[in-house]
Amino acid sequence: MTGSFWTIALCLFALAVPIRAAEPAYRDPHIRSTEPDLLDDLARGVSVSPTLRRLLDRLESSDVVVYLTFDRTAAPNLAGRISLIATVPGRRYLRISIDRRNFGCQRLAILGHELQHAVEIADAAAAIDQESVASLYRTIGFRSDTGCEACFDSRLAIETGRRVQREALAAASGIGSR
Repeated sequence: MTGSFWTIALCLFALAVPIRAAEPAYRDPHIRSTEPDLLDDLARGVSVSPTLRRLLDRLESSDVVVYLTFDRTAAPNLAGRISLIATVPGRRYLRISIDRRNFGCQRLAILGHELQHAVEIADAAAAIDQESVASLYRTIGFRSDTGCEACFDSRLAIETGRRVQREALAAASGIGSR
């Protein structure tokens, strides 16, 4: 009787192992926020913009973690900005701040623009501190005309923001959904 008990217990255990293996693994998202509006916008954006979806996919496979926030200082000529906040072995942490006054397709365009910058930094393994990020943008971009000494931009980020906005506007108007 004891042998039968252990045989049954072993069989039940063996059956349980594949079930446990099928459970989803802990997810470590590379795009994070405590701002529900930004997370909602991002979810809507990836549903209408293949460009935004590609940016998120690229970041999810990188060593970069991005925190999305609303900009509390909101300079009048700065719709969004990205900054490196920390580097630890195996991870680089960035903050994207968006001016809350932008919404809809415009906010999606700004998110696309700033997420393109995050991908540019993710693709540059040497971008690990403020100086190396500035050096990267002196190489791939140009000094921004926002009046900020250490502010840079890139043509690719500008075009990416415009593309995301076109995709969002097309989805909103029903173009391409027929």
